[in-house]
Amino acid sequence: MLVSIIVVVVFVIGIFLYFSLFSPGYISKYNAGGAEPVNPVSGLSQEEAIAEFNESFIFYSLYVIKAYNLHNPPLSSETPKINFIVDEEAYNAEIVDGEIIVSKGEVEEADVILRSTKLDAVKIMNDPEYARQSYRDGNSNIELLASKSTLFGKGYLNLYREITGRSVTGSVIGIYAD
Repeated sequence: MLVSIIVVVVFVIGIFLYFSLFSPGYISKYNAGGAEPVNPVSGLSQEEAIAEFNESFIFYSLYVIKAYNLHNPPLSSETPKINFIVDEEAYNAEIVDGEIIVSKGEVEEADVILRSTKLDAVKIMNDPEYARQSYRDGNSNIELLASKSTLFGKGYLNLYREITGRSVTGSVIGIYAD
């Protein structure tokens, strides 16, 4: 009996760590046929891109930072939700099985809020490496709303690393310290 309980606990912990630490690989949804999503700022000046800013810009920004790899925590149907505030405009995104669904307005119970200016968002779309500089310099920022265990379970550690170029922590246990 005790051995069965231990095996089940180890199995559940293993599944939790697997889904939390490894990306599910949803990139194939976007690269079907070898085509990536089209960058909405291609061929536009910065001024034109800022003037035409809409949901497709948010989608592409989230695509660039690989938000499609966010996922439900193990044994849960709770999808990742992100509020994206650009200047004073609010957008939200929900990631469902690797699909990034963007709408205008804020969503309740968001896991994180990404804040940026339209200018920085356009710069990030033109040069994805600029994201790290923007977040490092404080031009853009991430506000964590959900508990650390929820963020961990949904894969936000990989997203944070993608945006900032830094790891939140060197160890899994460190995410619970603060």
